[in-house]
Amino acid sequence: MTIRFPVEARSRLRETAQTYAREVRSFSPVSQNFLIASSLGGINAGVSSVLLNLYILSLGNAEGYLGRLLSLGSLGAATGALVGAQIADRWSSWVALMLGTVVAGSGLLIVLVPGLDLFLPVGTFLGGLGAVTVYLAVPPFLASHSEPSNRPYLFGIAGASYVVSTAIGSILGGFLPAILRDAFPGTSQPGIYRLSLAFGIACSAIGVPFIWRARPNGSGSRGNDDMGSDHEPESRMAGIPIALDKVSWASVIRDPIVRRTLARFVLTDGLIRLGGNLIVPFFSVYFVRELGASEAWFGTLRVVERSIEVIAMLAIAPVAARFGPVATIALSQLASVPMLLGLGFAPNLGVASGIFLIRGTLMEMTVPLRDNFMMDRLPPGSRATVSAAVLLFGYAIAFFSVRVGGQMVQSGHRDYTYMIAGALYTISAVLFFRLFRDHSRE
Repeated sequence: MTIRFPVEARSRLRETAQTYAREVRSFSPVSQNFLIASSLGGINAGVSSVLLNLYILSLGNAEGYLGRLLSLGSLGAATGALVGAQIADRWSSWVALMLGTVVAGSGLLIVLVPGLDLFLPVGTFLGGLGAVTVYLAVPPFLASHSEPSNRPYLFGIAGASYVVSTAIGSILGGFLPAILRDAFPGTSQPGIYRLSLAFGIACSAIGVPFIWRARPNGSGSRGNDDMGSDHEPESRMAGIPIALDKVSWASVIRDPIVRRTLARFVLTDGLIRLGGNLIVPFFSVYFVRELGASEAWFGTLRVVERSIEVIAMLAIAPVAARFGPVATIALSQLASVPMLLGLGFAPNLGVASGIFLIRGTLMEMTVPLRDNFMMDRLPPGSRATVSAAVLLFGYAIAFFSVRVGGQMVQSGHRDYTYMIAGALYTISAVLFFRLFRDHSRE
């Protein structure tokens, strides 16, 4: 049977594709070079998401040690949230972008060098620091080097290309170990993982010259980072944490409405991070080491998960418009709890894989909705500071939570981590609805 799209639908798809093609051709050389570098970096991120934790354990380390390492990555990320924004505001977003890429790449290199296992904590810390510095630099960089007319298309293409490239990296991270085992028989397991991860680093390294070519003229000066007088300052253009300086922090403390909103988001988001970091960082270990999945299976599973999540993020908007963002967020989070428990007590790999896809979709599809809801609850002058504060509190919680999770897994109490995480998710969802229910129909 042949499936035919209505003529009107085909016409709209064709028009949309033509519009994007036209806008992409109008992107500045700076933006085009950035997109290439970002895609290459996404491949590295995808490979690492599948293999890095498995590599660390293959060196003979236990899950408790892995948890402590990951907590240092959270500490590095919190440091990046503080210093990365200051670098971008003081010297330019391009400088922050370049430095963050180099620092993150150096951290991964340190982790992979044979015989330098004692420097694993240093490399993990640098990886978190560099990654968040890049994360903070990207939106202001794109905003400063695009025109208002094509800026939405540039942000859309940048986000989509990164998702696609991380998906490609996850596939590569899943299949590379098997390919390399056949190509280099007799190579140790750490050696196979090291070669696979090195491929991802090579992709990021290829992207560095493109970042350099994306350097605007006179980028060493903050004032020359903007395209013209019609562009707003970077710290006002980005929709993510940009600065946490003394003046803005003091203004948050003085404003009772902003202070109360900050406390509510820190509480509800913190409970999610507290529970999530007990289990989420160890998913690859759980699937490969406990359920018997191959790296290729888990890599493919990650790609399918991301694909479903993108579709769900688009589909959730009309649901939120009907029932309100508060109810939609709280109910989707509550619905994920049975899936979470089902994943932790799954009888076999097939069942666990199916539940994994449902759980991830339910939790991730409302993230943009939650972020937008937080922005709507805050006056424009405090949005960046409150976002930065929530981010920093989250990393501080992750520093302790992931250590506890790793130690519990090592002690044979993995089942308890899922039960505790489920309880924390439930408490967070109920509190979120109760604290923000006055806005449930907005």
